[in-house]
Amino acid sequence: MKTLLADGPSPLYPTEMEQFGRLTGHWATRITYHPADGSPAHGVSGDWEFGYALEGRAVLDVWRRPGREELTAEGRDPDQECGLCVRIWDPRLQLWRFTFHGTAHGDQVHMYARRIDDEIVMERAAGGDLVRWTFADITADSFHWRNERSTDGGRTWRLDQEVDARRLR
Repeated sequence: MKTLLADGPSPLYPTEMEQFGRLTGHWATRITYHPADGSPAHGVSGDWEFGYALEGRAVLDVWRRPGREELTAEGRDPDQECGLCVRIWDPRLQLWRFTFHGTAHGDQVHMYARRIDDEIVMERAAGGDLVRWTFADITADSFHWRNERSTDGGRTWRLDQEVDARRLR
């Protein structure tokens, strides 16, 4: 897989590549789900790995829940997910093109991402709803991610899921 993975970012778009590139590495996560029906929130551990790819012109990540330490030897957890995300900077659009492939349930998500102030905001339409995924509070050792949905054209947003991540060394 030497052609797939890259040692660092492409020098063609250094500022843009740094937006997601600063997340390269391995992260332990705490994922919290907020059910739409108002039932209590529940959480699970996970891990998230980011790296450069495709001659440094893309940032890939692999998202796993639950984390490796919670996977059971007895069998597959029905809530288990392992997904691949591909992010490619599009210089013509001045946006990131994003695709998520969830292997456990066959999910596919296509979004566009851009930097807004200190956050990275990913957006898409899903039926009549708007969905946004936001990376916020990014430091060298932590970040917060949230998944929100709007059913009224973006006037109000409901939190569906959030992730607190800390870098593993």
